[in-house]
Amino acid sequence: MKLASTLPERTAPLYTAPLLDAVLLLLIFFLLGSNFILKSGVAVEMPFSESSLPAIERSHYVTVEPGAVARIYFNEDRVTLEELEKRLAESVDQARHVIVLGGERADYGTVMTVANLALKQGYEVAFATTPETANP
Repeated sequence: MKLASTLPERTAPLYTAPLLDAVLLLLIFFLLGSNFILKSGVAVEMPFSESSLPAIERSHYVTVEPGAVARIYFNEDRVTLEELEKRLAESVDQARHVIVLGGERADYGTVMTVANLALKQGYEVAFATTPETANP
């Protein structure tokens, strides 16, 4: 025997104003938050190249910044050539590739010295360039 309820059936109202407020606040948070993410690294004006290789997952970055005295960075840390050789030897197990970022005005001899240090340690060396779409 089924008993009938004597209470009236009520549906809970869904208040859309607080829900809409929460959604809009999340939207604003993500839109503004993405503008404050800082790109790490050293800013270098890269030369242009029409050819490109696929992205390399695990790699070290060596940046040669142009100037009166070339500044060398290993994964964002400023190093000398001697320190670079030591750091490459220590981290040979972490990655097999070294990407050399030498600016357009970087000293060619320094860029080649950095590349040769990496090659001596057994790394595969690639040179970073600006993709074709970024060239004016």
